[in-house]
Amino acid sequence: MTTHSRFLVLLLLLGLAGCAAPRYQTITHRDAPVGPAAQACLEGCAARLDTCRRECADKYQACLKRVEPDADAHYRQALDRYAAELERYRRELTDAQFHLSLGWNRGWGGLWYDPWFDPWPYPVTLPPPPRAPNRDAVLTAFREAKCGVDCGCQPPYDACFLACGGTIRSETRCVANCPEKP
Repeated sequence: MTTHSRFLVLLLLLGLAGCAAPRYQTITHRDAPVGPAAQACLEGCAARLDTCRRECADKYQACLKRVEPDADAHYRQALDRYAAELERYRRELTDAQFHLSLGWNRGWGGLWYDPWFDPWPYPVTLPPPPRAPNRDAVLTAFREAKCGVDCGCQPPYDACFLACGGTIRSETRCVANCPEKP
């Protein structure tokens, strides 16, 4: 990306930052029903929720054991991609240093030119070097993609909670970039 392109992207981002949209968070309130029969019903709902969560955890652990050999191979592929990106960066850096030694500069679209003939020279900029992959982050993302983490236990519990006579309310609150109230 050329300096001119980066400048335009920076201006665009600054313009959008001034117009940042409000960010909202939804909070769920559960009002439990009153009475011994309702409490017994809710205990049954809670027991089914606990069972679902335990089964979900067991399935997740089994999945982790099954995909663990593939996780190491996935991390090695991430290292290979990093090595290729690092080599490409090294070549671009060497190329830029060579052209600078000739007194040339990089212009629009990454094309090299002689600033003697251009009234508006651009400084040579290279993107930062690629970052090495973090083993834990790569493996965590791989495991979550393969095994997932949500077993869908909450919707059946909510249905059971409502059937016992409870109520569920959702409230949406502005948490960032909130509009001013008149």
